Amino acid sequence: MKLKKFILILVVPFFITGCASVNYNLEIDKNLGVKEEVFLTATSEYFDIFYKEYPETVIKRFYEDEDLLKPLKDNGYEYSMIDKDIAYPGILTKKNYISLDSYTKTTVFKNISFENIESSVSGDLVTIQSKNFIPYVEDETDNGYPVSNLVINIKVPYVVTSNNADKFDKKSNTYTWKITKETENKEIKITFDKTKVYVYNLSVYISFGILCLLIIILIFVIRYFVKKNKKNNKI
Repeated sequence: MKLKKFILILVVPFFITGCASVNYNLEIDKNLGVKEEVFLTATSEYFDIFYKEYPETVIKRFYEDEDLLKPLKDNGYEYSMIDKDIAYPGILTKKNYISLDSYTKTTVFKNISFENIESSVSGDLVTIQSKNFIPYVEDETDNGYPVSNLVINIKVPYVVTSNNADKFDKKSNTYTWKITKETENKEIKITFDKTKVYVYNLSVYISFGILCLLIIILIFVIRYFVKKNKKNNKI
């Protein structure tokens, strides 16, 4: 319960407008380790309207409060305040996990955005899914918190066999879900084959491989005729 109160305190300044904005990123490596990175800020409407009267951001005050940062410290998270080269300041937290199982069991954001986060393995197929998104609320309750914009990005190094993402970046093999007040019941699910490494634009690699093979053959042919010509000249 302390952890949930911590997250609630984290977004208390946004309760007036319900405009917290969260960008949640998961990057899975080839060993199925996980890099979790979360950026908490507010919507542009919140900053443009509410913060005009309060030039010292609540984000800065949060970042300077040791008691509020303690749950992140206790759970091995790195954290920093980002206010350079971006439109609006925010808090960036991140942590690395040795496995998917470790991530799903220990992430502090479990039971905060979703009531559960699970991973499962069936043969070569690995599935990650979330269940029961905690609904948007406009004031502090025990059942939710006021995130009006939640963007979830999952990047995997393997071929994805099924997913229900809203968007897919072919170049980076990243899947994106966008959750708002209107889509708060959305479920996150993605399955990939851990034996098939994803290669962007495979045709380019095949063409490059064929070109290399032709060059090698050409080199051998040239060397053959050069040697033959030298032999004929000796005779």
